[in-house]
Amino acid sequence: MKTKPILILILMLTMLAQAACAPSTNVCPTATSDTKLLTNSENGYCLLYPAEASADTPGLVAINPITGAGDMPGEGWVYIQVQDAAGRTAAQIADEAIATVDPGFDIIRTEIEVDGGQAIVLDGLPGQDSNRMVMIVRNDRLYTLIFMPWYPGTGQITPLEHLYETIMGSIHFLPPV
Repeated sequence: MKTKPILILILMLTMLAQAACAPSTNVCPTATSDTKLLTNSENGYCLLYPAEASADTPGLVAINPITGAGDMPGEGWVYIQVQDAAGRTAAQIADEAIATVDPGFDIIRTEIEVDGGQAIVLDGLPGQDSNRMVMIVRNDRLYTLIFMPWYPGTGQITPLEHLYETIMGSIHFLPPV
């Protein structure tokens, strides 16, 4: 007779311990002296970016922003697009993007992990500027991060590569609003 209450107590303590050890899914990263926090609750993400960059325009983080007229927001930037994934994975969407390009382009497709899930990096897609595109699907939303102008292979970490590393190492996806 005494074993039933003890078993219930053990079960409850086990459940509490598991809940305490589980990672929190709604915690954004914390800004530091070298980074700033960007939170977009409507589109379901938060991330860190270098303190010297600017994030005054929704979905855009620019390095050395240009305030005058022109088609370039700065020396380098990332543009974050969010749209319905329509039940597709990041890999499927990346494959669709590659399939639309002529075979003569040297497109490099890399799979990485971002915020505990799959992301696909595409280098070499044709566009107005050389770019690195990262496709991530979370909560049936497609997050496309476009880093421009992307010129790899300089041998030194450029400010845009630093922006890429900072964002990819800190981006966190929030539940849909």
